[in-house]
Amino acid sequence: MAIKRLNKITLYGPGEDKTRILQGLQALGCMHLIPLSDETMDQSLRMQPAQASEALAWLERSPRSRRQLKDKNQVCIDQVVAEVLDNKASVREVSDARDKLVERIREVRPWGEFSFPRLTDLDGQRFWFYVVPLGEMEELCEALGEKDLPWEEIHRDHREAYVIVISASEPAEDLLPVPRSHVGMVPLSRLEMELEESEHLLEELLAEREALTRWNYLLGQAVAAKQDHAALEEASSGTQDEETFFLVQGWVAVSEKKAVEAFCLENSVAAIFEEPSDKDSPPTLLEKSGNIGGGSDALGFFQTPNYRTWDPGNLVFYSFSLFFAMIMSDAMYSLLFGGIVFMFRQKLKKTEAGSRLMNLAYFMSAAGAVWGVLIGSYFGVAPGTGGILGHLAFVNLNDYNAMMKLSVFVGVTHLIIANFMTAVVNRRSSYALAPIGWALIMGSGLSIWLGMTQTLPAIFADRVGPAGLIIGALLVFLFTSTRPVRSIGSLCLRGLDGLKAVYNITSAFGDVLSYMRLFALGLSGASLAMTFNTLAMDVMDSSPVIGVLFSGLILLLGHTLNFALCIMSGVVHGMRLNVIEFVNWGLSDEGYPFKSFRKQED
Repeated sequence: MAIKRLNKITLYGPGEDKTRILQGLQALGCMHLIPLSDETMDQSLRMQPAQASEALAWLERSPRSRRQLKDKNQVCIDQVVAEVLDNKASVREVSDARDKLVERIREVRPWGEFSFPRLTDLDGQRFWFYVVPLGEMEELCEALGEKDLPWEEIHRDHREAYVIVISASEPAEDLLPVPRSHVGMVPLSRLEMELEESEHLLEELLAEREALTRWNYLLGQAVAAKQDHAALEEASSGTQDEETFFLVQGWVAVSEKKAVEAFCLENSVAAIFEEPSDKDSPPTLLEKSGNIGGGSDALGFFQTPNYRTWDPGNLVFYSFSLFFAMIMSDAMYSLLFGGIVFMFRQKLKKTEAGSRLMNLAYFMSAAGAVWGVLIGSYFGVAPGTGGILGHLAFVNLNDYNAMMKLSVFVGVTHLIIANFMTAVVNRRSSYALAPIGWALIMGSGLSIWLGMTQTLPAIFADRVGPAGLIIGALLVFLFTSTRPVRSIGSLCLRGLDGLKAVYNITSAFGDVLSYMRLFALGLSGASLAMTFNTLAMDVMDSSPVIGVLFSGLILLLGHTLNFALCIMSGVVHGMRLNVIEFVNWGLSDEGYPFKSFRKQED
């Protein structure tokens, strides 16, 4: 993948054909417009029409959809929107009423089936209901005995007693240890009947919603048409209008130049193509591969590379997968993650970005499975030493020294690649030597450490590493600043810039150590899995009969929790290392995405 080269294009056309030409450009769909007027339309006007969007979102959340109708002449969109919104309001109203009935039945059920007699039959006496904790019953008896109030215990469970007090007026709040229960006057049987009616009505409304889903396509087209009209109005307000002609300017990919030239010839429009100048700030149009383009999509959630830098999407695809695998550190967890992605493949395939992210997830799952086999972890269980899986598990996750060295080596390699790519982007400037210096500093520091721990020959700690550190520091000191030297003062200022840059070695050291989280999180996830396994075995050994049930619950809940934590850690920290540490060294400037002026309606 790469960042596509762009040309600035300026179109000249007759003013009377302005709307037609803009509509043609919108249908062509390959131009990023540059506003030429200060009186551009407010961006808020480009918002989707609220009611149609709300109706479409309501129907798209339906679990099942009907066969789509695509003839626009068969329906009045406004009427469909009104029906859908009325259905949504009715479903919400009935659902709320159903939930209230469920709660009311839960409160009334312990009191059983009852109906209140008339007040005249009780000589003005009323029933007052209380749910009293068993520990408070003695206090209740004493309080009611002092006031000479009759009462009756209707029901009792293992925690509470259900008591009815008979009195013409409500007993004082400080008399009883608990507040009064409001059970209402509707009998339990009537509440259950109303609940059944609500359930039937709700089923009918949901069936009506499913029937309305046949208008999803046409509703989407209506929303797209509104968006297209708003985009056209915005483009029209952003042109430069003269007496008899107008100018429209934008960015277009070099690969689309022939299509734009053909459009200009067909519509009698003059066009000038220009290469971006140093003063221009072109948008970034990424060329994304269907197989490994998910790296750019994942990084795009946080940052868009500048047009004049490079696209790290390919590298992020592989590095993010590697980091995810090392943090997951379990073959079965990784395969389970891939299985979940497979279950949602149809939803992901609906968009190109979703398909690319699905491929990224599959690769992450495969990388995690391979790493899990290498460390020998299957739901926290290590394979036997005699089998093939035991022979494949040659990486010892409990060898702290080796795993720390591996994590730091991965981090240094990652940051060296970032610095070398920065040098490639700036190869026409002396500044390119500064990132090469940083790469030397990081690599030399690693070689010194590995030499001191006897992983590498001692010469790396004694000579090669220190020499690399000195050369790298000199390159950083001399070439980080691009300040021109025209006097003694500017020379001193450039020297201060160099010293400030060299001081950033502390930041480099911290960034390298950030990769230690790969080992720490991977070890914690594996340790937690083994802990749940041990707890389950202990419970089973303590009680061979009922222990099977509880050990199964421990395994299920424990591994579910650990799996969720591993997924969260792998995604968050794996992307953090790419977005913060890697991007900090690999991308100097942030850009903004290329937004095509295109027609959305079919």
